[in-house]
Amino acid sequence: MARIHAFSEADSARYAGIMTVRLRLLLPLVLLLLAGTPLQAKTVVHVSESKDKRIATFSLDESSGDLTRIGEVELEGSPGCLALSPDGKFVYAAVRSAGKFATLSIDPESGTLTLVATAPASGSAAYLYPDKTGRWLLAAYYGEGLVSVNAIKEGVVTGDPFSVIDVGKKAHCIQTSPDNRFAFCPHTMDLNKVDQFHFHPDTGLLALNDPPAMVAGEGHGPRHLQFHPNGKWVYLVNEQAKSVTLCDYDAEKGTLSMRQTLSTHPADWDRAKGSCADIEISADGRFVYASNRGHDSIAAFAIDPESGELTALGQTPTEQTPRSFNLLPVEDQRFLVAAGQGSGKLVAYSRDPESGKLTALKTYDCGQSPAWVLGVNLD
Repeated sequence: MARIHAFSEADSARYAGIMTVRLRLLLPLVLLLLAGTPLQAKTVVHVSESKDKRIATFSLDESSGDLTRIGEVELEGSPGCLALSPDGKFVYAAVRSAGKFATLSIDPESGTLTLVATAPASGSAAYLYPDKTGRWLLAAYYGEGLVSVNAIKEGVVTGDPFSVIDVGKKAHCIQTSPDNRFAFCPHTMDLNKVDQFHFHPDTGLLALNDPPAMVAGEGHGPRHLQFHPNGKWVYLVNEQAKSVTLCDYDAEKGTLSMRQTLSTHPADWDRAKGSCADIEISADGRFVYASNRGHDSIAAFAIDPESGELTALGQTPTEQTPRSFNLLPVEDQRFLVAAGQGSGKLVAYSRDPESGKLTALKTYDCGQSPAWVLGVNLD
């Protein structure tokens, strides 16, 4: 017969003591798991830490806006612009000091990056942009004064640039139109224009449109652009003029025309100081944001839904030299992260989707000279 052991009070005490010790040993592991390991990440933020030659990845707590560093990947040179593939599986990086493009795969569970391959660029690319088909990577080169196209095969940038056009110095950005038939490239400083191209998504070739450029306002220096979600308006951030310009977009001709320009600074700011850098539009099309270097702030504007015209909403302080920022791809884009290139810090903000107002939540240390911020949703 099976023997049944009756627990004495002493046995019970010993058993309770053993279980207490085991629970104490397991508790740190349980807390670590609950605290948010990479497996629990839904939205991550990738940051180009250019002077450290690496890209860092932070997980986002979507309830609080807290960021936690969960990984990094080393590169052979200094990363600048980052872009997400249309299918959300890859990040492309301009490895500027090496004159290359890097393709990095995104772990679908953690969001961390793995270097897959590199391909030659035509120099130190200031901006890169995968077209809507995901077959071509367009790039603009500030120092070399070029735009180029590389092929993308199975998500990976491959081979030498095959479509290269000399457009003049300080080409700072390139994007295709919503229908992928045209492309635009702004130039800062003396050229002070936005190149206008035909883009052929079947072949990846670029060709200058007629007219080949929209001349910007005097002293503007257009740097980056974004299309409004309705496809009718384009907004430029002007580096030298420290302003934002609304342009009407002719979808048949592939051309831009200026309509309104507003300053990104307060009225009493010395216009000889500082410069603008980046621009973003909220996904609902209601707000524009632009970064002010020197004034070290993010300027906000409301968009009139009928006319597209802007109303200035003021500025929110940020870290030193805010070169790049990103509205994160979470519900209502309720968080924004900005990088202080001069301070080596990130600032996380909450964003009111109704008023557009930004409220600083917390500041984080990151690597040296953060040059780009890219939020990615893993769902």
